[in-house]
Amino acid sequence: MTQPILHKNLPVIEVSDQLTLNDLYADPRTAQFLLARLGPTMAVVAQGQMDALLARLLKLGHTPRVLEA
Repeated sequence: MTQPILHKNLPVIEVSDQLTLNDLYADPRTAQFLLARLGPTMAVVAQGQMDALLARLLKLGHTPRVLEA
């Protein structure tokens, strides 16, 4: 069994439902910021691209809530 890899300060997006995340991946201008799907409603955001992703989400009519740990 391989050891899990722990990443620090990994930007993640969580949406309300699977359809929303599917739509974000279907849009090439949004999908470029998403590196990996973590589950039906979560994805890893490319390092340093959160502001660009948030701007894109606002342009698409989403109202993101940002939480920082």
